[in-house]
Amino acid sequence: MAVFFGMGTGVPFPPLWKIAFQIAIFFVMEDTWHYWTHRMFHWGPFYKYIHKIHHQYSAPFGLAAEYASPIEVMFLGMGTVFGPVAWCGMTGDLHILTMYLWIVLRLFQAIDAHSGYEFPWSLHHFLPFWAGAQHHDVHHERFIGNYGSSFRWWDYLLDTEAGPEAAKKRRERADMRKGKKVQ
Repeated sequence: MAVFFGMGTGVPFPPLWKIAFQIAIFFVMEDTWHYWTHRMFHWGPFYKYIHKIHHQYSAPFGLAAEYASPIEVMFLGMGTVFGPVAWCGMTGDLHILTMYLWIVLRLFQAIDAHSGYEFPWSLHHFLPFWAGAQHHDVHHERFIGNYGSSFRWWDYLLDTEAGPEAAKKRRERADMRKGKKVQ
């Protein structure tokens, strides 16, 4: 389908800056898709019959990222594949090498987020809005909130961050609205 929309497969390969730019765009597109789809999977029957399989591990390990219902894999995978295909359809500018690198980096990101470790090279240490393993671990502990895959901004904007720090900030905001002094 992407070749139909103009995906390049030949040489020369695109410049590194273009590959990096497109992959950054794909991370944003996938994260948006993932946030809303993941949040949907935490609702009633979607959770009970589809997403609960993934939450059998409350303390996830790297490969638990891929342990999910085939329906969930299909729906969440759409964000990984259709984002670049949509980009290619809109711009006519995508190379198969960029697609391959994107899929590898997305898989590494999913494994890293489920690893249970904040590695020194984790992007969370360099980009404060990157979700990382600690953010997703809280999701697996509490089974709610922290729905984003790569970034924290949807959880922040829509007040779905989970964990003690987020709960404290919610209490402080509620106290401020009531006119109480925050300690």
